[in-house]
Amino acid sequence: MTVSKKTFLIVGLGRFGTSLCEKLSDLGQTVIGVDSLSAPVVEMADKIDVAAQVDVADEASLVKVGAKEVDVAVVTIGEAIEKSILCASILVDLGVPFVIARASNPLHAKVLRRVGVHKIVAPELDMGRRTAENLVYPWYANFNRIDGGDFVLGKISPLPEMVGMSMAELRFSQRYNVIVMLFESDGTQSAPSASRLFEKEDKLWVLGHMKDVDKLITKNSSDIDGLNELILSEDN
Repeated sequence: MTVSKKTFLIVGLGRFGTSLCEKLSDLGQTVIGVDSLSAPVVEMADKIDVAAQVDVADEASLVKVGAKEVDVAVVTIGEAIEKSILCASILVDLGVPFVIARASNPLHAKVLRRVGVHKIVAPELDMGRRTAENLVYPWYANFNRIDGGDFVLGKISPLPEMVGMSMAELRFSQRYNVIVMLFESDGTQSAPSASRLFEKEDKLWVLGHMKDVDKLITKNSSDIDGLNELILSEDN
């Protein structure tokens, strides 16, 4: 599948901004990276399409590097909150179709929303939440949270009590309060069937509320070793 090419403006070339630039470039996108300091600009000069040292809170400077023509702008500035808000506001006023901004705290995020930013990202806050959830739910590192709620999606092996029985016999959704989205067997994926019998080697993609998935995974598993037998490793 061919990925459509877009032009991205990345404002701020710290660790977050440079990693974003490099990945977008690897994905074949056009990348403009700007920063108020010269060192990160020099470092990125040979890695992206355009790298420029500009006053990121100055409208004329942003227009000069092509801000009006980009498809997406990402303001990665975290600590310099005033500069972040000014830059984001300018990009919104310039009519950039999609403006994303990094927020360093909830108040910063609130102000960014008020100036019209389309999406807020908070890497530090998200990482803190993710780490806390991983500590409470050891299985969570292998699952993905669905945006907008506490639904999670991930892959597990069947419980011993499931083997040899079908979803219909188990009344699976009612019993475990989660949904089987896919079966995997011998490397082949298939849609769930109510009459298909669970096999020990099966892998199940399940979707459910975090608390219900936790109950499923920890059922008959009293320790971390038991959990590791039920949760599939990333290599699988």
